[in-house]
Amino acid sequence: MEVVERVYSGVDVAVQHGLYEFLRRDFGVEVVSTPATKGLPFVDSPTPTVLSASLYLVVIVGGLLWITVGDLKPRAKEPGWLQALVLVHNLFCFALSLYMCVGIIYQAIVHGYSVWGNAYYPHHREIIMVLKRSTRQITFLHVYHHASISVIWWAIAHEVPGGDVYFSAALNAGVHVFMYGYYFLAALLRSKPKLRAKYLFWGRYLTQFQMFQFMLNLIHAYIIIKMKMPMPQYLVKTEFYYMISLLCLFGNFYFRKYIKSSKGDKIE
Repeated sequence: MEVVERVYSGVDVAVQHGLYEFLRRDFGVEVVSTPATKGLPFVDSPTPTVLSASLYLVVIVGGLLWITVGDLKPRAKEPGWLQALVLVHNLFCFALSLYMCVGIIYQAIVHGYSVWGNAYYPHHREIIMVLKRSTRQITFLHVYHHASISVIWWAIAHEVPGGDVYFSAALNAGVHVFMYGYYFLAALLRSKPKLRAKYLFWGRYLTQFQMFQFMLNLIHAYIIIKMKMPMPQYLVKTEFYYMISLLCLFGNFYFRKYIKSSKGDKIE
């Protein structure tokens, strides 16, 4: 255990020095932690978040290589344990998103600030897709979003976990309530095409809702920048450009799935 702690300590020092020096040298940014979240898990140092995102990418890339090199086909029928895992995963994310959405809005009203939420667990979506051998559902959009958002939220929790941050967090959690509700129903009705067609017609509207969310976040970031609010400007500008990238990626996904493709009505 002592050896592990010594190795991790060395990695931690290297990651912190490398990241902070990169931000200072290339962007003129001084990373300053806030006492509000000091001591919380995953917040004091960027290392756990960087390692988590790196492990996520390794698992996804390794899984894709395993499927491709082994010439594995998507499972014709998923085993019972995998079906149960998908249902539990989607139900848990639905409940977590609802809890975060309501909790953040409540805290914003009562105390005027909000705390950071969970950005790690959704990583499991792509891992489940690997287990299902469904490479079609492991897209650059999802991997890019899930790998980057945890790092961005670490920076927010480390420096400015309150104030206007609540808006993006609450809005995102609200969108995820509907998203994981949709995924849960899709998994539950997997073998019932008539019921899927009847109750899951709103997939395209869900994507529109997500894009609307990104547009609101983009406007929100622009207002903060123009009004020069007392927030780290590099984080606000990161949100601004990040939302542009998500709008482009989701817009491309929407165009290919619902406009260009003749199979736009197909529910995944």
